[in-house]
Amino acid sequence: ACQKAVTPPRRPSHPVITRPNTRAVSKRNVFRTAVVVRSMSSMSSTPLTGDACTAYDALTTRLRKLADLDAVEATLQWDELVMMPDGAAEARGRQKAALAELKHREATSVMHGDAIALAEAMKSGEGCAFRAANIRDARRDYDDAIKVPAELKAKEAALGAKGYSAWNKARDNDDFASFAPVLTELVELRKEFATVCAVDGQSVYDYQIDQFERGMTTERLEEIFGSLREKLAPVIKDILAAGELTQHKVFTDKSLQAFPEHAQERFCRAIAVKMGFSFEFGRFDTSVHPFTGGSGPFDVRITTRYDADNFMDATMGVFHEVGHALYEQGLNRDQDGLPVQRALSMGVHESQSLFWERYVGQSLEFWEANLGLFHESFPVTKTENVTAEDVFRFVNKAKAGLIRVDADELTYSMHVVLRFELEKALFDGSLKVDDLPEAWNEKMHELLGVTPDSDKTGVLQDVHWSDGSFGYFPSYTLGAMYAVQFYETCRAEIGHTKFDETIKGGDFSVAKKWLNQKVHETGSVFVSADALCEAVTGTKLDPNVYVSFLETKYRRIYGLA
Repeated sequence: ACQKAVTPPRRPSHPVITRPNTRAVSKRNVFRTAVVVRSMSSMSSTPLTGDACTAYDALTTRLRKLADLDAVEATLQWDELVMMPDGAAEARGRQKAALAELKHREATSVMHGDAIALAEAMKSGEGCAFRAANIRDARRDYDDAIKVPAELKAKEAALGAKGYSAWNKARDNDDFASFAPVLTELVELRKEFATVCAVDGQSVYDYQIDQFERGMTTERLEEIFGSLREKLAPVIKDILAAGELTQHKVFTDKSLQAFPEHAQERFCRAIAVKMGFSFEFGRFDTSVHPFTGGSGPFDVRITTRYDADNFMDATMGVFHEVGHALYEQGLNRDQDGLPVQRALSMGVHESQSLFWERYVGQSLEFWEANLGLFHESFPVTKTENVTAEDVFRFVNKAKAGLIRVDADELTYSMHVVLRFELEKALFDGSLKVDDLPEAWNEKMHELLGVTPDSDKTGVLQDVHWSDGSFGYFPSYTLGAMYAVQFYETCRAEIGHTKFDETIKGGDFSVAKKWLNQKVHETGSVFVSADALCEAVTGTKLDPNVYVSFLETKYRRIYGLA
């Protein structure tokens, strides 16, 4: 699963994995425009004329200017993580601060607000779902930007830096108590933001969730994650009790040195090309933490890292990041620089990475198709007679562990359920920050049967809370659930046998084209991920699809079918 490599701003900017189109659409704003999209078939467009056209053109000119500023910021962030020399940190800080000031001034100007109001008054959104969504989201972004007092933004910036430093030191020293006071401040800060920015009827924690998963609520998450607790947890218990899978020695005997880093890079680049990543409009580099960045479909940049002792890290990481990148490269180019071109939510973005990582990259058909490339890239695997089935078993092993980012497909969701339940308790007042370590350890034992022996491997393992990114974690598992629902629908529409044969034959273009048309090109035209899911699959997110897929797959792999 993705690590949180770059801190996502809460007011979305240009499309990159860390910048989804997030704030929820309030009831009053949904009906400001004439088009509310409920299905793929409702996205036809009627041309604009007269004053409505003039007003819309004036607004989109402003929106594209803001998007260009976001693109500059995205390029600076990529450079900072990949290329920038250490000595440039202070100068880069000044550059980013100057850019942030310019962006805020443009995004909150009276003229920008007037342009939005005129497009609304002229009903420029009527007759086109994309125009309607652009005006809807421009209004939402503007209203959010002008709500936040300058002193609160300054407090957020200062506390974010303080929080990261405190977390980093506490984690190194295994000392949660030293981080607790800053974490308490961060919780209170997010409550202040909710007081200022939350729409009518939105709870404090609903507001936090909505920053990353637009339209999602605590109540809906309790329904979804409650189903995982009830139905998936027993499956996990059964699978883990079956014992570990026997693995080929090439994956366990480090002395064979089967996966040198240079060979991994060659293999990963070849896989990226096969998946359809465009190097004309993209880059592939290395960084400490893998991430996907850039500034839209014309400039998408992915990174990974290599470890000679961990073949899975780079290979599955590339599937994951290329999945994100294909979403970005597939966004609607006709809407370039406009709000509707942005990704719908973190969960939807994660669904695109996990579609490729889990349902293609971890499939037997993929490894049957690419066994020759695998042997060519890693000659020791050919000498040792490694089969596609051997690789399949290795990439699908399951084991209860303490660390979320190292968790496998089967157990990962329980790590997210734990974090959701703790965050909810923090914001409803039923859990104090000082009591987090004990609550964390109890839930880890309850959900996965393991207990951390230190806070470093427990409550301090993730960076997210250090800058106040509460509500982020649910998107990871929501993404996995959206992905499997998209996957099942894709196979059904293409034909189960045909889909499997195309993957086994090494042709990933059929799946990519389906995702382009159904998910990527729609951007954020829908008001929520549930609405998109219903338009694509016929139903909103259904946890039973996810549970059924995992149970069937892992019972077969572990001989329990």
